[in-house]
Amino acid sequence: SETVEFGEIDDSGQVSSTVTITNGGDETLEIGNITVTCGCTAGEVGSKTLKPGESTELTVNFDARNRSGQQHGKRVTIDSNDPTGAKSIEVDVWVLPRVVVEPGLASFGQVVQGESKTVILSVKGLETDFEVLSASVDREDAFSVKLLKPKTSEREHPRTGETIEVGESLIEVHMSDQARVGRIDGGIRIETNDPNSPVKTIRVTAVVAGDISAEPTRVSLKALTPGETFEETFKLVSARGIPFEIKKATMVTSTLSSLDRDQIEVSYAPIPKPEDKEIEAEVGYFVTIKGKATESMRIIQGSIVVLTDAEGQRVVRTPITGVVRTQNAAVEQNAASQSRGR
Repeated sequence: SETVEFGEIDDSGQVSSTVTITNGGDETLEIGNITVTCGCTAGEVGSKTLKPGESTELTVNFDARNRSGQQHGKRVTIDSNDPTGAKSIEVDVWVLPRVVVEPGLASFGQVVQGESKTVILSVKGLETDFEVLSASVDREDAFSVKLLKPKTSEREHPRTGETIEVGESLIEVHMSDQARVGRIDGGIRIETNDPNSPVKTIRVTAVVAGDISAEPTRVSLKALTPGETFEETFKLVSARGIPFEIKKATMVTSTLSSLDRDQIEVSYAPIPKPEDKEIEAEVGYFVTIKGKATESMRIIQGSIVVLTDAEGQRVVRTPITGVVRTQNAAVEQNAASQSRGR
């Protein structure tokens, strides 16, 4: 057969079938590589050398986990010394998802540090008595889960499209206000009473932005020449208006020598309160970078590192970039620009 008919199966695991390969020629058949279209199918052959008239069995496996609906374009291709070329075996299968979790990803998006947030997951089966038995998360430092009371709900049958009555469980996924700054990824394990789909797992993710942020987010110095002075200022402000103190501010870079770094000074001062009391005051600091370009400076690249007393955000980094060109280099670049213009 050139088609493996699995028909309708559920998404609980792997199914297998066999296909007979026969050498119908008058010379030895050498079977080469057996390739698949994706990780969901795999082929194993009993023997790769067949004399005229001999046969062997090819095992075709299909892993239905995390699949849904009609599977298109799935095939196993057999390379050999057959002069007519490679042979392909199509895999015909329709996967019935017994348990569905919506949304399929517990995404909190971007959250400001210190804020808490909750996402509700709906888990439905195919029977009225379906329910989630337990739920757990592997990032307890940032998330917690709570299983709510199951109820009867409706679901569209994946294949027929008819509305059916099923059991539904809700899971409350809570993100802690103590979550660290940065991207957080984890997994939620859901155990159900469906014997064919006892465990489902989904990802949980969030991006925690620091309460203290820079405005603008990057310091860009103009093109400098040796001996030229520069000065740029940006703000560090608390999004929630929580007072904080700066303990130290410095520039960290690997592109400048220690002597060149000594030419750059970083200072800071509190943002003054507006005279108009109706205008909401910003809580934060002005941070200023000033210095003088030298002959040995070429690329200025690094970060302005600020140490604070803010809980959970002791360090705030703001990127800084710049370039220093010698007079000759500047003249040559200007001449090249003019030449291109002509």
